[in-house]
Amino acid sequence: MTGPAQRLSLRVKLTLGYALVFIVILLLGCAGIWLATERTVLKALDASLRNTIVIAQGSLEADSGPVRFTPELKPGGDVTVLLLRADGTVVSRVGRPGPEEPGAVRAGLRTVQGERSLTQPVNAGLYLRVSQPVAPTWEFLETLARILLAGSAGMVILACVAGYWLAHRALKPVDEVARTAHSIAERGDYAERVTPAPGHDEMARLTATVNRMLDRLSGTIEREKQFARIAAHELRTPLTALKGRLELTLEKPRSETEYVRALEGMAGRVDALGALTESLLALARTDAPVQLTRVNLGSAALSVSESWEDTARMHGRTLHLDVQESWVMAERDGVERVISNLLDNALKYGAAGPVYLRVSGVTLEVQNQGPGPRPDDWLQLQLPFERGAGEQAISGSGLGLALVAALARRWHAQVLPRWQGRTFTVLVAFPAEAGADGAAEVSGRSGPRWRLDSIEDLTAR
Repeated sequence: MTGPAQRLSLRVKLTLGYALVFIVILLLGCAGIWLATERTVLKALDASLRNTIVIAQGSLEADSGPVRFTPELKPGGDVTVLLLRADGTVVSRVGRPGPEEPGAVRAGLRTVQGERSLTQPVNAGLYLRVSQPVAPTWEFLETLARILLAGSAGMVILACVAGYWLAHRALKPVDEVARTAHSIAERGDYAERVTPAPGHDEMARLTATVNRMLDRLSGTIEREKQFARIAAHELRTPLTALKGRLELTLEKPRSETEYVRALEGMAGRVDALGALTESLLALARTDAPVQLTRVNLGSAALSVSESWEDTARMHGRTLHLDVQESWVMAERDGVERVISNLLDNALKYGAAGPVYLRVSGVTLEVQNQGPGPRPDDWLQLQLPFERGAGEQAISGSGLGLALVAALARRWHAQVLPRWQGRTFTVLVAFPAEAGADGAAEVSGRSGPRWRLDSIEDLTAR
């Protein structure tokens, strides 16, 4: 169940929090001001009483008869000056009539019956007392308290208005992000962006980060849409051909030999369709979370090269291996697929002659005879379903190099072409540093080396 506080907007919550802190600080400040003023005013009153009692003591005379004040002593304002015996009897009085304290006289400062008094002994067992009402002092302090409270109330109101304005201004980029996200969710327009916040503060970084995220999200979605469109087209072509072959086969009765021949042709198309589907699934899985492990690049190269022995022989080609034990941070299945795809491309598109597979340090190389693709087409060939000019007659899906590039990106590796004379080489360079598992996992750690002139040499070993 949602409470009242949870229904408040973030602006209101920030404003109320700011106002609460401000009120506490303001009350503490006002209390400190009032207490300091009270102490200062009372000290001033006591100092005035001490000055008056000094003057009164100098105005005593006893030339003939009892001790009394001289006529020149005329205290101003509400001051009362008394000359008292030890039992509290008044001997002489000057100034405003004031209340008398019954009982024995005690020296010192006291506040009795709204009067602040200072009493001190003089000669002949007499006491001198100076007193003044404290009501004006308390009236001043009460007035000060009312002024402080009224001023504090006004300052709290102004602080709430200013706090709400500041919160609104600070959260404006957040509102912009929320509106943009809502608009994208409603309309599906991933080209929309948040208005960048000025400056270099947290909100500026927030809007910049959100825009970068939207850029990547938009690019990913567009690539997926394009991939889906192209994949649908590529799948429709073999399916249409397969359907036509079936319809043609069923068009009229045929002999058993003709049915077998037709079914064998359709089985080949089904195999091609299955290979295309597997490549599409492998390419789609390149967006899954990466789980890097230590992979022996040399061992993977040897294992894959064995499976390509028959294919190389069918093309009238030979595989030459120059492989050493080399550890890299990657994924074993992915590394084997990279090697397999590069060998497949070398055998399909390369000129007659040997194919070289080399592993050295953190680098994997596949070299074939022939000029290779045009340098201007290299980046385009790393996209799905892209094939080089003049290569359309060769069977293939156009996903081999795209999958190699996608897997290399997962491992922060690089796929580099090299044209040298009448040969073309594709290099896959892995990072030189190991992962976070410790210093023992160092990429590029080399071990034994195998130099084989053909797959038969590998089988013999």
